[in-house]
Amino acid sequence: MSTAFKVMLVLICMSVLLGASSSQCDMPIDQQRDIEREILKVHSVMKKAAENLDADTLYNCVLDMSKGVIIENGKLFLTRKDSLDSTKQGLEGFKGLYYSYNQKYITVISPTSALWVAEGVVLATLEDGRKISSPFAESIVFVNKGGQWKVLHAHRSTPIQG
Repeated sequence: MSTAFKVMLVLICMSVLLGASSSQCDMPIDQQRDIEREILKVHSVMKKAAENLDADTLYNCVLDMSKGVIIENGKLFLTRKDSLDSTKQGLEGFKGLYYSYNQKYITVISPTSALWVAEGVVLATLEDGRKISSPFAESIVFVNKGGQWKVLHAHRSTPIQG
């Protein structure tokens, strides 16, 4: 990843967080906590589905869009279907997955949007019994559509070990 791209990504994230900070001041803390609890519930469903290798249940939490829904390790999936198909293919050969989070943060941006940012380690068990682990970082933008919190956009990557 180029240095210019990294700088641009940091500036975008800072802009989002600064905008979120100013929005939070206008929202009662009880409302923020309620939204955080709802995001945790949806993320828990997503985590369990991923650990059960159930891509369909995982993607029930993702809006059906066609404008760059998911980025996985630098690859942009333009539609929910493309991302779902890639996820299904990526889960082949796994016997199990377990996600452990070292850090996770929820920033309530508005009554209908929130940002999840986290890092952790995934432990994968392959069909042949081998186990591998890998660190990851993720950011997820959740929106409330029709009374349900759904993923508008997600970005996950594995840090380069140096």
